[in-house]
Amino acid sequence: MEPDRTLGTVPLHDQIADDLRARIASGEYAPGQSLPSVRQLQERWGCADGTVREAIAILLGEGRITSSRGARARVRIPPTRSELAISISPEAAQTQKDLALQSEEERAATGAVELALGVPINQTRFTATYSRVQADQELATEFDVKVGTELLRRSYRTVNRDGGRLILSSVSHVPVSLVEQNPELLDEKNEPWPGGHWHQLHTVGIEIDRLDNSIIALQPTTRQRQDWGMDPGVPLLCLRSRSVDTLGRVVEVADSTYPADRTAIRYSHQLKRWE
Repeated sequence: MEPDRTLGTVPLHDQIADDLRARIASGEYAPGQSLPSVRQLQERWGCADGTVREAIAILLGEGRITSSRGARARVRIPPTRSELAISISPEAAQTQKDLALQSEEERAATGAVELALGVPINQTRFTATYSRVQADQELATEFDVKVGTELLRRSYRTVNRDGGRLILSSVSHVPVSLVEQNPELLDEKNEPWPGGHWHQLHTVGIEIDRLDNSIIALQPTTRQRQDWGMDPGVPLLCLRSRSVDTLGRVVEVADSTYPADRTAIRYSHQLKRWE
């Protein structure tokens, strides 16, 4: 898609950025190809090197190019996108729910990574960290409880064994009062739990009736960029999934993050046909 040019009378560094952006979009500068040097761009535009560097910084911030010390900026090579199926596809969600009623052997053979991204368990390394926290105003509103209500915070990370890069990351909260009748649910040593949170809640008599989801974009921290191997300028997508039980209660709130440049969200709406 042809990028929009900056409107009105704009500073020279914006004009340079517009020109480079258009050349990248047209394929004149292909993915992986070096851009002209700072000196070459100075001569082309008749400006100071600081002006060129400001233009380069704009494209870096947009995630269109990459740069390293002592080397020319290069057009960024787009990573392969994976479809985000977890908790989005009704079929995937139903598969996870039904799995909670199967034997432990069957539950242990299939996990969220396979259902979400199609990555076999033996190619991943999983960690879980539990802690108890008090509900802030945001989570208190989500669960319809008082601020300060005790919650079980569960942080999950799955990395690829080969490259060590993060492939799934989520933080889940659930009111302690809902799960404390089964002490095993309060101990991170019992992770990974066969059947995941669907079966965990099933052990205390809770059946999830539906998932309410929302997605927002976030600017990642430096640590998150390191963990995901993300380039500057790329945002994170945050999927908030609210598990609602058959009594209409929100029983779990889970926030999962995914790099926006390698994630595709696919959905469709079936419409009623006219007579």
